[in-house]
Amino acid sequence: MATTPRTEPAAAAPSGPSAEPLPDFAGVDVGVLAARTDHAVLGEVVARLLRHWPSADDAVAYYEDGA
Repeated sequence: MATTPRTEPAAAAPSGPSAEPLPDFAGVDVGVLAARTDHAVLGEVVARLLRHWPSADDAVAYYEDGA
């Protein structure tokens, strides 16, 4: 029985961070987005996000949370 040698794809070098800055979505109203989207995946993500969204009284940031 003849065997065919396996050829593995060349391993790509790990990519680094992009020089392009991420878009700023700070002004997006998530509640409005939840009401207006008809995209199944986005709707599920937004619904879960809103379930875990803290109230203004519960939102706290600690110094240790920073970079």
